[in-house]
Amino acid sequence: MISNKPLDVCLLLNLGGFETRMRENIEFAQSLGKTVYSLTGDGLVKVENAYLVPVNVMSLSPAELLVWSSMINEQLQVEGFKTDDVVILAAGKKYRGTLPLGTAIGLGVRLGA
Repeated sequence: MISNKPLDVCLLLNLGGFETRMRENIEFAQSLGKTVYSLTGDGLVKVENAYLVPVNVMSLSPAELLVWSSMINEQLQVEGFKTDDVVILAAGKKYRGTLPLGTAIGLGVRLGA
């Protein structure tokens, strides 16, 4: 799915412990997307504006996850990004990998799209 050419957007998703390798994760995300957003509790924040640790999705309740995911989706639409041009970098202490936008993360909740 991921080509050698960066997509328009890479979203940073925290699986717990993201901050232990934050600089490395951000550098990797910048190779995946022209614009990198941190998925914070307040929505999308451009990494170039602030190095905020993404919200730990593993600590959110199902209701919080649903509201948070909807908010992220709305912000992406407002910015005018196409879902095919967005990739998610999910990272934690022991895992880092990419997910397509629209990936189900539990109880029918999808990340965007």
